Amino acid sequence: MRINRLDLTRYGKFTDKHIDFGPVDPGRPDLHIIYGPNEAGKSTTLSAFLDLLFGIESRSRYDFLHPYSTMRIGAALDIGGVVRELVRIKKPQNSLLGPGDQPMGEHLILGELGGVERDVYCAMFSLDDDTLEKGGESILASKGDLGQLLFSASTGLAALSQTLVELRSQADGVFKLRARSSEIGDLKSRLSDLKERKEQIDTLASHYRQMVETRERSLAHYDEAMADRTRTQLRLDEIKSLLTALPRLTELRDIRDSLAELQDVPE
Repeated sequence: MRINRLDLTRYGKFTDKHIDFGPVDPGRPDLHIIYGPNEAGKSTTLSAFLDLLFGIESRSRYDFLHPYSTMRIGAALDIGGVVRELVRIKKPQNSLLGPGDQPMGEHLILGELGGVERDVYCAMFSLDDDTLEKGGESILASKGDLGQLLFSASTGLAALSQTLVELRSQADGVFKLRARSSEIGDLKSRLSDLKERKEQIDTLASHYRQMVETRERSLAHYDEAMADRTRTQLRLDEIKSLLTALPRLTELRDIRDSLAELQDVPE
């Protein structure tokens, strides 16, 4: 949306005044600066533009020359490449008028603004000393609709409020003062249990050294016992072999005795 012309027909100190911003000059910045001394009407002009977009406020302070019933602001707005001649008057309903003073739907402007409301638009695009100070404090304090809506609108995060609620819920689940249970509380309890178990199984360095020496002696005794077992097993196998051969030895002796008796027999 571009402002081609702003008409201060009957508003504040102005009567039938117009500000023409001229056509767009391709290839050059489309930036206009309105300047003037104090009380020249710069703030009044800004307020008139905001009232054109969002409606003249119910208790407007710009009726000191023109009564509410006669206040009138006009403009030529380039909306989506189409120039619209619009007028705003002071009425609770149907205050946005088109050609022939026919009522126009508010969606024509609000749709172009992406649904941004007046206070957010002021905080983002109509900054003055008060707005900068209050909006900055609100944002830094991370509270209030102004700071939240400003951040949401400027970043396109339409669901910022819901996201913040979910994050707060998650944070409360991690830790919440005086809550009966929380993730941090559960972890602290588990840590305490682990410390107690550690103390139960912990040992002094001197005791550990004694246990290592005992283990080494036990291993040496084990190796010695295994060697004795091996020697005993070999001796046992030898004895078994002898016992197996003993009956044959008796038989062999009998055969030798029989042969000895036959020595005198002629061949």
